[in-house]
Amino acid sequence: MNEKSALPPEPLTDLSAQRVIDFLADHPEFFQEQAALFSQFKIPHALPEGTVSLIERQVEVLRRQNQRLERRLNDFLEAGRNNDQLFDRLHKVALHFLALKDTISDPALLGHLRELLAVDAVAGILWITPRRPLAGFRVLPEKPVQLLPGDWDEEHPYCGRLGETLGALLFGGNHSDLHSIALIALGPAGREMGLLALGLSDPDHFRPGLATTYLHRLGQLLSTALGLAPSP
Repeated sequence: MNEKSALPPEPLTDLSAQRVIDFLADHPEFFQEQAALFSQFKIPHALPEGTVSLIERQVEVLRRQNQRLERRLNDFLEAGRNNDQLFDRLHKVALHFLALKDTISDPALLGHLRELLAVDAVAGILWITPRRPLAGFRVLPEKPVQLLPGDWDEEHPYCGRLGETLGALLFGGNHSDLHSIALIALGPAGREMGLLALGLSDPDHFRPGLATTYLHRLGQLLSTALGLAPSP
């Protein structure tokens, strides 16, 4: 007598409680393999309406803590990716200057920096005349103290919006298209000789409160490469 052919499994469109129970009984490892589901379960209890059991309260607290930790982890991962990008750009700038025989007279100096740093605009000004002219840099008779942000100095690059007058001085008529700016001091330690300005159309990129260690290191690198500061 011919054996009956195996029937295909029943579809799960009509999933009964008993089938769930049978499945879990046959697969006791399910909750071990799917442990992440516990943080999503909300199981009602038999207590009167408005009453919360101690266990349910503990589970809710742990769920919220888990969500906060997940957000913090995502923030750390995003910061790590951003730091990798910044390090890569700094590395490319260093390699670029090492490859040049005559850095400061390169007519495309600021254009190269704009491409290497992935910004929309780059400008440079000096208020102390260097021993050799720097291509693309404007030399002012004195430091524009009244135009510079009050919290900007050699150790603290400025991130935020730029004043109208200084923006026009640095970027000309294009300054209105730039919605976030970084100002980086140039020169030897303790003696500012000028600054490099980086501009972006993204208003949230160079925002107040942004960590500026990368920008400070960039200023030290450029000061040395451009002959504005001695090698450490």
